[in-house]
Formats: sequence, C-alpha cells, structure tokens
Amino acid sequence: MENLNISISITDENNEKLKSKVQKLDVSLDEYVSRLIDKDINSIVQLDNGFHYNKANSKLFNSFNDEVKLTRIEEALFSLLLENRGEIVSIETIHNVAWKGKNMTRFTLRNKVKTLRDKTYYDLIKNHSNIGYSMN
Repeated sequence: MENLNISISITDENNEKLKSKVQKLDVSLDEYVSRLIDKDINSIVQLDNGFHYNKANSKLFNSFNDEVKLTRIEEALFSLLLENRGEIVSIETIHNVAWKGKNMTRFTLRNKVKTLRDKTYYDLIKNHSNIGYSMN
C-alpha cells in the first residue's frame, strides 16, 4: 500500500468530535480516515447500460449522470435486490423488507418490478417464477 500524506483544516469542535469518534471505535485516526475513503469509493456500484447506484446516498443515476427518481418502495426493492445481487430474494423477504409487512400482492410487486425496469433496463431484474427476484 502506498502512503499518501494529507493535510486538512477542521474546526476545534469537529476536531474534538473526531477524536471522540476514533477513541470510541478504538482505531487510529489513519485507519478511521482510510475507512471513510474506502466507504466513499466503494459506495458506487456500476450497473450495465451506464447506470450506477450510490449506496452512500441511496441514489440511482443513468448514463447521462441524471438521477433516476425512485419512490420509497422502489428504492427499498432496488436496494434489497442490489444488496443480494446474484441471489434470489424471496417474495416473502421482499414483502417484509420493501413493503415492511404492509399489504402487497404479487400483482403490485410485478408492477413495481416493471416500473424499475422501465426506469432502468429490462435485464437488470430477473423473475424466478413463484420464488422471487434477483438482480444481475
């Protein structure tokens, strides 16, 4: 790993907060800053067709870097499928997480998946009949 020296200026108040945070986590300042940078860099998930998702702020962007607006349920469904990318997420899990146990029919779920596909691209989400969905 290459060393990089960085100099930053922060307020006394933020300096105290930073010291407290580092002490609570029981890590060095270098380790803490390294984790923040790593988290920021790894927060971008590249998808096909120029789409990308920023996990840090839960926003989806198209190939023109324009934000794709998602409803609360669309965002929850998208995030859940992304978190379990490559795995089948059961209909029951989707109901519990994205809908938070509120009324959801299979028709409603299919409509949300269709809407996400319309806002992104069809091959992003795969249907597994009577089992659930997965994200490629």
